[in-house]
Amino acid sequence: MFCMKAEEGAVAALKRALDALNIHLASNTYLVGHSVTLADIVMICNLYYGFKLIMTKSFTSEFPHVERYFWTVANQPKIKKFLGDFKQAESVPAVQSAKKPAQAKESAKPKAKAEPKKEAPKPKAEAAEEEEAPKPKPKNPLDLLPPSKMILDDWKRLYSNTKSNFREVAIKGTLSSLTRLT
Repeated sequence: MFCMKAEEGAVAALKRALDALNIHLASNTYLVGHSVTLADIVMICNLYYGFKLIMTKSFTSEFPHVERYFWTVANQPKIKKFLGDFKQAESVPAVQSAKKPAQAKESAKPKAKAEPKKEAPKPKAEAAEEEEAPKPKPKNPLDLLPPSKMILDDWKRLYSNTKSNFREVAIKGTLSSLTRLT
């Protein structure tokens, strides 16, 4: 019963997503622009297993623009070379229950005590790699500079309390801070 509800929810979510894509593709050949882009390649990779394993022709006929788009992009020479030749799913595979029958038979049998497995000796190169401590991160070059003698709090206070002539006050405040440093 739970599997049926989950399956119905998944199909409903898939239909909502394909409907949104179908609406966009009603007035566009590709997702972005007038030629295949990375967005199209990513979308085709996402749709590929759906078309190959689950989404039958009767299911995708509700989304004609998605269907046209998928086959247009999938039949591009470079993409077809990657995906290869494949046919759209002819039937939906049955949903399997969470516990497989083979597992049920195995759990009914009494389990023998598991013998501790002996680890095979590792080659010296692998052992050396595991023993090495991770290298420390390189330090930020700014950390090597001496601490600043300029007190920014005075400058911030001066700048934020000035109602007009921000530029002049900020420059005078910076100059006076710098003269105190020397």
